[in-house]
Amino acid sequence: MGSSKAATSKTENKAITVSSLTQAIGLLLREEIGVVRVTGEISGYTTAASGHRYFTLKDESSQIDCVMWASRSLSFRPKNGMQVVVQGRLTVYAPRGRYQIDCDRLTAAGEGDLYLAFAALKEELAQRGYFEPDHKRDIPALPLKIGVVTSSTGAVIQDILSTLKRRSPHCQIYLAPATVQGETAPEEIALAIASLQNTDADVLIVGRGGGSIEDLWAFNTLPVAEAIYHSRIPIISAVGHETDFTIADFVADLRAATPTAAAEIVSQCDRDTLLQQISFWKNRLAQSVQTEIQNYRQRLNTLTNSYALQNLGDRLHDRIQQLDEAEQSMQKSLLRYLRQSATKLERTKAHLQSLYPLSPLRRGFALLQVGDRYLNENESLSEFTDPFAKVEIVRRSEVAQVKIEKVYERSDQVAE
Repeated sequence: MGSSKAATSKTENKAITVSSLTQAIGLLLREEIGVVRVTGEISGYTTAASGHRYFTLKDESSQIDCVMWASRSLSFRPKNGMQVVVQGRLTVYAPRGRYQIDCDRLTAAGEGDLYLAFAALKEELAQRGYFEPDHKRDIPALPLKIGVVTSSTGAVIQDILSTLKRRSPHCQIYLAPATVQGETAPEEIALAIASLQNTDADVLIVGRGGGSIEDLWAFNTLPVAEAIYHSRIPIISAVGHETDFTIADFVADLRAATPTAAAEIVSQCDRDTLLQQISFWKNRLAQSVQTEIQNYRQRLNTLTNSYALQNLGDRLHDRIQQLDEAEQSMQKSLLRYLRQSATKLERTKAHLQSLYPLSPLRRGFALLQVGDRYLNENESLSEFTDPFAKVEIVRRSEVAQVKIEKVYERSDQVAE
């Protein structure tokens, strides 16, 4: 009996190596627990050069390491803060003595609802042209008035304000607070963007901090997308972390990796740089004005010393004398023209009088009609033997009247 107890005691007190213990733990995990399905939030997600993925799965109080080899396919792109469901075997990573999940399958927790809704809305807005580059506007290089749409509490607004205060203290900030998570968040964000349209802001920053897909879902909704698309002011989307992408990012004029990065974009020209630029252009303007003044001064001196300006009085007197001479010459020409016109008028008058049809009658001629015909110039009244022939004077002058009356007297004597 005593010999058996001594042997057992020696076996129990025998030390084993760390590797042996780790192997025993790994075997125990595989055999006793086997395949597990665990849900949690991704944190510290990295992809090695070999293509293997490493991340931590966590919840409110605990976390566990996970590995997914490159040979195992994924149907989506994992991101930090995303809620997922992993399926795999519990193993021990011997070099560090830590247990981990060797993932066979990785799926998004909301893949059946949120991811399908995300894909559907993205396709619909793409067909409407909401993502077209032609619709996107340039961000002002030197905005002086900046609008911000985010929660009025939390680290995001403080990060934005501190960055702008440090880099561009001359800027004026318009804050339109909105709930960025929850059922009312989409409408509040859209309303905040619309309210800033009534300001003179040069650019808007719309965003929030990181989180799961559920946390960021307000920026994957139609009201927010339409508010961004119809904004008359350029918008920078700054939602989540660098690896997070939302519908708002695709619609906005520019996407920033983080809210702080958005503040840095709109304040690229910091105070010192701005003062340097102002000083530079001030000197350039002063030099330009001085050069122009010198040029005009030289031109003025040239004109003052010119022969034309110095003899301006003599030249003016010459022009006055030339004007008087021109006036006299014009008067003479006008009188000569009037005399010539009067002479030409008299000649024309005389010519017209000579062409007047009744002019011969005034010199003693008459137009005579006997019966139905007129007498021509070769016929005479003495050729008519009939003393009672009726002779009518159609047209006559006083001289012609006397001659015709004598003819009548002679006709009467022949009748007796």
